Amino acid sequence: MIINDTIFNVDCLDILKELQSQLHLNKINLLGVVSDTSDNVMIACPYHKEGQERRPSMGVRKSDGTCHCFACGEVVGLPQMISHCWGHDSEIGAFGWEWLLKNFLTVSVEERKDIELDFSRDRGARIAPNRHSNGNYDSTEHRYVSEEELESYRFIHPYMYKRKLTDAIIEIFDIGYDKNTDCITFPVHDNNGNTLFIARRSVKTKYFNYPMGAVKPLYGLYEYNKHKGKLVDMYCGQIDFREWSEDIIICESMLDALTAWTYGKFAVALNGLGNELQFKQLREMSCRKFILATDADEAGMRARERILRNIPNKLITQYVWDRNLAKDLNDMDKEMFDNLEEIL
Repeated sequence: MIINDTIFNVDCLDILKELQSQLHLNKINLLGVVSDTSDNVMIACPYHKEGQERRPSMGVRKSDGTCHCFACGEVVGLPQMISHCWGHDSEIGAFGWEWLLKNFLTVSVEERKDIELDFSRDRGARIAPNRHSNGNYDSTEHRYVSEEELESYRFIHPYMYKRKLTDAIIEIFDIGYDKNTDCITFPVHDNNGNTLFIARRSVKTKYFNYPMGAVKPLYGLYEYNKHKGKLVDMYCGQIDFREWSEDIIICESMLDALTAWTYGKFAVALNGLGNELQFKQLREMSCRKFILATDADEAGMRARERILRNIPNKLITQYVWDRNLAKDLNDMDKEMFDNLEEIL
């Protein structure tokens, strides 16, 4: 489900059951019988009758968590409703949002190290970007992730190979493993190769985590610009990117984009539904064609609609596939990937 443009890879029903369980542990008896319907999860409304109505009257929409009581007329977002249950009422539902992040985006994010070092590599420069309202970066105020921190993550974990990463892809994208948080690390770069922040994915759960407030550029854009049209030597062999089509696949997640690279196609990832910075980057790219390959679900279809609406100056086609066979590119073997149907 999508809440405040953030994708939570968990069912609305599971969120509400966990909420009720935690409330009960704190002797707060709310929500009543939590029941699943076609489009909503029904709960006892916590806004009237002190939350003790006999028949559930509040529907929580599965797609985005909108809560609507059909009895008292209250309409709020899921973070606001969660905040109310815990006795923290606010217009933005800050407490409820933090509760959602803590319970369903559970990977902790290590604070960036504030170390001034000068390294020769193009990653890990000393100044990090500040975002302006227009989505552009100003490289004069905060700090990039240091080379020393990146070096501390340069380990191999079996989970990388489980998700179809190869030694070449691990090297190109500088993917690592953080022992402290038990997470795979994905450095996210600006156009100059400076590391803006580290995204993490737990090796035990399916949740990605990003630093609070981080603005996501296109993941893979720097690597595409650096390697297209070149013959690249690596410790694990050569890759002749001169033979690759310069068309770019647009994916939802980093792992989907990396799978495309593994199978010999350039790809970038939105890590969400797309933002203004990403749309600007896509419009300014010199490639001939984009191929949409966001997930074959409601969120993925919304992402495709946003791209088509915001990128009017490119040839755009779409991959379609049977979701019963694969929910995303990372689920596909190479044969299925190579035989994807491409439509206008």
